[in-house]
Amino acid sequence: MKSRAFRLAPAAVVTAGLLFAGTAGVAVAAPSDDSPSPSSSATTGDPSSPPSAQEEKQAKQETEQLAKAHWEKHGPYYDEKSCRKAGEEGKRQGKWHEYKCKKYWDHDEYHWYWWLYTR
Repeated sequence: MKSRAFRLAPAAVVTAGLLFAGTAGVAVAAPSDDSPSPSSSATTGDPSSPPSAQEEKQAKQETEQLAKAHWEKHGPYYDEKSCRKAGEEGKRQGKWHEYKCKKYWDHDEYHWYWWLYTR
């Protein structure tokens, strides 16, 4: 009888360990709530720090692509909310059919700004 109880105990401990490790893994793998949305931002870095060289190159390429596709640039706006508000207002008034808000780093003022692109 003792040998049977001994064989079951390690299985219970292993199962409990796997369950605990599984829930801990989910908590670690979950994305943070304050991560930026990829569709609304040209950069993915810390909002208070300047972009990396790669982020700047990507932003420049996006700007060139928008210009080639005949998007008009409006702004700057100090936050995404005011950019989107202006975009929706222009859309409601029939000034443009669609808009995009993109975030870019201003080297002169050392600050992030939002630009509204419309067509």
